[in-house]
Amino acid sequence: MIEIHNLEVRFDVDGSDEEVFARLFRKFISQWSRVESERRRAETAAARDRTLGDREGEEGDEWR
Repeated sequence: MIEIHNLEVRFDVDGSDEEVFARLFRKFISQWSRVESERRRAETAAARDRTLGDREGEEGDEWR
C-alpha cells in the first residue's frame, strides 16, 4: 500500500474559472475528508472488535 502524507497540486486557471475551481475543490475535499474519517472510525472499531477480550486489564480501555 502506498500512503501519501503531503500532496501539493497547483493549477493555473484564467478568469472567473478560478472561483469555480476553488468552490468545487472545497466541496469535494470536504466530502473526501468525511468519507476518510468514517473509514478510519470503522477500521478502528473493527480492530477493537477483533481484539475483544485480548486487552483486559489495560489502562485506557475506553471501550470496555
